[in-house]
Amino acid sequence: MKNEMLNKPNQLIAVKSQNQLTNIQRKAYNIFLKNAQNEVKFSELSKKNIKVENSYTFEIDCNLLHNKAGISIKDLKYIEKELENLMGMIVTIRDKEDKENWEKLSILPRIKKENHKYNYSLFGTIVKSLKEQTFFTSLNLFQIKNLKSQYSLILYELAIRYRKSKIPKMRTEEVRKITNTQDRYKDFYNFRKRVLDRACDEISEKTDIKLSYETKRNGREIAYINFKMEEKENLEELKQIESFKKIEEIKEIKYSEKVLNLYNILPKEDQLETRKKQLEKLLKEHSYEMLKADIKYCKKKSKKNFWGYFVKSINSGHYSIIEVEKEKAKEELVKKQKILEEHKKELKKQEKIFLEEQAKEMFENISENELNNYEKEYKKQEKILKRVGVNLESFIISEIKYKLEEKI
Repeated sequence: MKNEMLNKPNQLIAVKSQNQLTNIQRKAYNIFLKNAQNEVKFSELSKKNIKVENSYTFEIDCNLLHNKAGISIKDLKYIEKELENLMGMIVTIRDKEDKENWEKLSILPRIKKENHKYNYSLFGTIVKSLKEQTFFTSLNLFQIKNLKSQYSLILYELAIRYRKSKIPKMRTEEVRKITNTQDRYKDFYNFRKRVLDRACDEISEKTDIKLSYETKRNGREIAYINFKMEEKENLEELKQIESFKKIEEIKEIKYSEKVLNLYNILPKEDQLETRKKQLEKLLKEHSYEMLKADIKYCKKKSKKNFWGYFVKSINSGHYSIIEVEKEKAKEELVKKQKILEEHKKELKKQEKIFLEEQAKEMFENISENELNNYEKEYKKQEKILKRVGVNLESFIISEIKYKLEEKI
């Protein structure tokens, strides 16, 4: 995925709602916005006057959205529920001249899935902001894709908003509000560990910036959080070096994999550089499977003039066609036997992925009471678990996953 920039309206950077905005919802919505922004900037819609009282419809391929948003979950019903809940998210836009005047609107008023495409609507207020790019934050969607924690996404977007200036010192209550943790992790130790440390560590590891923070006390209370953002040095230079390496690798590969495979099964005396060019030309008119079968057949039938016999076979309708048909019949029998096994393996694989994602999602939303219970269980086995490299988080996720497996 190449770097794609979304100029995201600042009103949408910290969306507040009664329900928590999940990782999947935030990533998917960013892609919906980027797709809409491309439409209003480069399609016929760019020539039209966007009216705030109207709604506008856009479309994106399902797999494209899942890939760009980094959604690995294969449970389509789960994704459907996530997008349904996204429709309940409300954004408030206040009048700059008079703060008593405001507008509240759903960030995703309508969505429909049909023929492997998402058809969705956005209100004119949001579409107009995307087109005019007033009061926006420029987000690199490639950097966001690999972030797993929802708090990492929130704090990354916040940090990038102040990329050209200093992130203002924030009251602890304000940080809790934008991360939707007013009623969670009430003990600051847990809030620091589960929200601030985890997000800053992941952002610093996986994105183009390093994020850290300091706390300020007011008496015994931690009243302020002061975030510090630092650009990673030489990031663009490293990207260019990697890009050049890939280009050089591509230059070295002059022929396709199919050409090289056919070349490698030619008789040794016919493995001349010119044969690669000839095979490349033949592949434009004949199937790879048929040419492969012809080579194998002609190697058995003609020891002296292989290439001449091979070309004659091709021009005469392929001498190997009977062998090819026999081989296909055998392959069909083997294929039928393998289908069930592959299906079973795929089901187990998808089940494992689903359980892993579910366990991580449940871990993100674990109550303080449950957390305390798991910590007690962990401490009973702490020496053994630490010896084998299992920390508290891994232990809890493993326990949740085990309970989910028991229910299946």
